[in-house]
Amino acid sequence: MRTADRPLPASITLDAGALATWPVRPVIAIEQRPVAPYVWDDGTVWDAAGAVWDAANAMPAFVDATCDFTGCDIEFDGPDDQLNFPAGHLTLTLDNRSGRWARYNVDGTPTDYGVGQQVWVWADEKAGPGAWWLFAGRIARWDERADDTIEIEAFDFLTDLAQPVGTFTPGAAAEQPGARLTAISALAAVVLLRTRYAAGTVALTRQATERAPLEEMQTVAGSDGGVLYGDADGTVVYADRTWRVGRSDQPAVPVVGTNVCAAPLVLHDPVLSTTDTALATTVVLENVAGLKATATKGTGPYVLAAQDQQWTTQPEGDTLAAALVAQTWQPRLGIDTADVYLMDPAQPAALGAVDWRRGDRIRVLHDSKTPTGVARVDIEALIVSLAHAFTPDGWVLTFGTGRALAYYTPAVWDSGAVWDAAGQVWGY
Repeated sequence: MRTADRPLPASITLDAGALATWPVRPVIAIEQRPVAPYVWDDGTVWDAAGAVWDAANAMPAFVDATCDFTGCDIEFDGPDDQLNFPAGHLTLTLDNRSGRWARYNVDGTPTDYGVGQQVWVWADEKAGPGAWWLFAGRIARWDERADDTIEIEAFDFLTDLAQPVGTFTPGAAAEQPGARLTAISALAAVVLLRTRYAAGTVALTRQATERAPLEEMQTVAGSDGGVLYGDADGTVVYADRTWRVGRSDQPAVPVVGTNVCAAPLVLHDPVLSTTDTALATTVVLENVAGLKATATKGTGPYVLAAQDQQWTTQPEGDTLAAALVAQTWQPRLGIDTADVYLMDPAQPAALGAVDWRRGDRIRVLHDSKTPTGVARVDIEALIVSLAHAFTPDGWVLTFGTGRALAYYTPAVWDSGAVWDAAGQVWGY
């Protein structure tokens, strides 16, 4: 668990036999419909004090479905060219030969489970207290198939914010992004929404909008140079323009190798890529009042343009444009995609990938071939996409990063630290 994570549900009993040989097992918790299975006398107490026939729903709020799952995929994709992250997505298949997962009332309504209920997934340490969030969201589709399986599709709570609410005018003039996002969230009136917003930097203009709350929130985030995304525990997070520094709640920066066997964790099927995605040598920003801010660094035809931004003054726009171009002007190496087999007995460090999240930093070692041998590339990058795929036979994490943010010079043994100080090592 991370410092500010959502608490796990208290009213759940884990299936003791589920994936019994795994040191860390996923828990697939499905919320039950909050209705009593039986009401004998329509709420009237029939046999004096202490009667239990009319008690409220005695079923737990969440049930563990891990014993019946046959496959689960969780996806947190990377951002688009405007740095807007999509909602997290889950697909789940359950064995329904028992009939447990598809029961209906005579009018066709589900009795226990279905659309609108929540599904939470976390990893549980079998021999200890460790728990790590993987997904929390709301069920959007529940299909009963002819082969006695149930297919479930769910999205995190960003999608609840994507529903239009009509014209609205959020917040107050000159407030900062964190306060504005809070005001928009309140107008959206999403039940169970959990948020964590950085304060932000710019003072925002105030105007009416017909956008859906999520679109307006993304505009606010872009006006400040930050990003809005759904975290693994279902919390909607705003990280300000310093988001590329990485998350403050990351326990440690993992070290991985593409082809460097000395690394604690060697990746499977890594694809290293240098692309023009999100590359910008010129940034042009225009706010709702028509003020335009432009910043250029380096050379090239790569332009990032954004309109209808909500910063107020010209200096704010100029500072934001300069900050963005400084972060985006240079093409650098990143991981397009790579796999980690979490249950790999030959790589104990692989199990630590269960706690990787969007916004975490990762150190990547790669030996690049040269005409005279190899040259070590030792960089840090930010994880921007994650996908968990697990079945009863195994668990694979596929991830991708943005472009390199920092690098380690081979001649510097300990990244600037004294080489023989306590706890220091010579490096890789």
